[in-house]
Amino acid sequence: MPDSHSAILFMTTNATPFRCFEDHQAGIYIQLHTLVELSLASGEDPIGLIEDYLGITYTEGRSTEEIAYFLCYTDRVQNALWSLEIRWHKKTDIESEASYMEGGLSKEKALELFTQITLRRYLEALSNFTDEK
Repeated sequence: MPDSHSAILFMTTNATPFRCFEDHQAGIYIQLHTLVELSLASGEDPIGLIEDYLGITYTEGRSTEEIAYFLCYTDRVQNALWSLEIRWHKKTDIESEASYMEGGLSKEKALELFTQITLRRYLEALSNFTDEK
């Protein structure tokens, strides 16, 4: 990942390395659902966070699924995923150790960031994400 914002937005867990963008995208959708679920469980207001960080109004349902679905299809998330898809098409070395350090982010730093991802941190990274292909 080229920077910590990208790492926060695009890192997910998976038993095996992703082999294509669509698998990575599905992993991100699952992660967003989990972040919304954890946010609700901790007493946060994920709707308020989404509205505050992304500057949009939410008028859908209150379930985890509805909130996560809404978040996944916001312009900001879709633009970030489009940027990731372009990176996937340019990438030739997906599974090597060097792929962790693309752009200078070490594997150790990436793992540290991953353990600290919350919905709030994700939305903060998303609001600061710039499309650098």
